[in-house]
Amino acid sequence: MSRYLLKFEKGGQLRYISHLDLLRLFKRTFKRLGVELVYSRGFNPHPKISLAQPLSLGYTSVGEYLEIETRIPYNEDFLVASVNSALPYGIKVLDCRPVPDSVKAAASRVRWAAYEIDLPEERRFPTESQLEEFLNQDRILVKKAVKKRKGFKEINIRPMVDELKLAMDDDGKQKLTMKIHAGSESNLNPELLLGPLFEFAGIPLEKYEPRIKRLELYDKNGQPLYADL
Repeated sequence: MSRYLLKFEKGGQLRYISHLDLLRLFKRTFKRLGVELVYSRGFNPHPKISLAQPLSLGYTSVGEYLEIETRIPYNEDFLVASVNSALPYGIKVLDCRPVPDSVKAAASRVRWAAYEIDLPEERRFPTESQLEEFLNQDRILVKKAVKKRKGFKEINIRPMVDELKLAMDDDGKQKLTMKIHAGSESNLNPELLLGPLFEFAGIPLEKYEPRIKRLELYDKNGQPLYADL
């Protein structure tokens, strides 16, 4: 048996398909290509295929990861080329690397995520000094929904934020980048950070305005998931 970690991007209209639908898409793709996935045992066997970290509906990404386990070894370049030939527009595999047995599952290794925030042309971001002042706070309190209680609880998200920066794209348009907690142990939705940030800067922000792209997923050492494979 062999394990592989595939890095892929998600965009276009496929940014609106859910986590489960994305998994179904990949499962059908591998089946169509004849890639022999390993199946779990039990009453209802399912292929051993998983996404490292769910992506919120409507977000785009250039840093998604899919882990698969196959019955026989495959050439990584073959997997990239064949899978891309069968995927619809909006999903593209960027890289594929074998995973040693000693390495834990990708989903359990995620600790951080980097995002890029874009706004409509007429809107503005907080300044560098406002970002610095915002991060200098000891506490940034927000209300987070609690599903089990069907209510909200107040949490301090300051320890969940590693960095906030302004950047320019190739066209000279300003963007906001952030690196925040992600994964099963602690997870921060970027929208939960944008609200208090723009309120702190005194800038109105409508919920529908930010366009959010995930750039990368990192392990506890701050390395991309496939960096040491």
